[in-house]
Amino acid sequence: MKKLGLIIDKYHLEKKAQEFIQYMRDKCELSQYIEETYFVDYKEHNFDEDIFFVKGKGDLILNFAKLLERATDIPVINSTKGIWFAFNRFLNSTLLRKAGIRVPEFSLNPKDDKPPFQDYIVKNVRDQDNYAFDPEVQIINNHVIVHDKRALEETYEKNALYNFLYYQEYIESEFEYKIYGVGENLYYYKQKPLLREPNKMKTRTKIEPITELGEIAHKVMELLDLKITSLDFLNSDDNIYYLTDVNSTPNFNYMSNGPQIIGEYLLSQAKR
Repeated sequence: MKKLGLIIDKYHLEKKAQEFIQYMRDKCELSQYIEETYFVDYKEHNFDEDIFFVKGKGDLILNFAKLLERATDIPVINSTKGIWFAFNRFLNSTLLRKAGIRVPEFSLNPKDDKPPFQDYIVKNVRDQDNYAFDPEVQIINNHVIVHDKRALEETYEKNALYNFLYYQEYIESEFEYKIYGVGENLYYYKQKPLLREPNKMKTRTKIEPITELGEIAHKVMELLDLKITSLDFLNSDDNIYYLTDVNSTPNFNYMSNGPQIIGEYLLSQAKR
């Protein structure tokens, strides 16, 4: 029986991965490396897993995964490179645009400077922690201005992490398009954007493949070294798709048969 090492934090373990864990226990030998509770001296530990799955983005998780990449020949999915590129908003926006992938206008500005566009969303600089987008919406002189509360806290609170803000141009779109990538396979959904419908999951429906989005998704996955991901797109009034977010730890419970799809893919990628 194959052996899977799950590298995870308590949040994902308790909130996102229970169905996956239950499914995998019947398919393989499962070991768990939990960020908040597990410490290991790799010099005294012989890892015998056939594959590792990273379900988290914390610094300890990334350092542990990087150690495995350097010290073993065991496949690690997703790679630390892919995770790091995905959660660093300015870096991945810059890289994607350089590769010819259409993203909204963006800027990284000192906190007291305004962006070079009038309708915008302020997002957290690094989408690394486990909390949801929490928007404050304003309409000023017919322009849409959205602030993510967590982004403001990271910059303006007493123990601020940054002196700058990441701005992304606001794209008006009737639907948000969510594309899940699992290896070569893509799964397509659409839903009302959060700013239109706070409980957007109630509006989610599975849709037929959209060729343009599929081509972009495969290109992004190759560019950022992601084997499992979800990508968010908006469709502007002039029918242009924009890639707005890249997620290296997607909630695959929202996919039809998501835990099984992820599990079978991981086992297919195991070294034996």
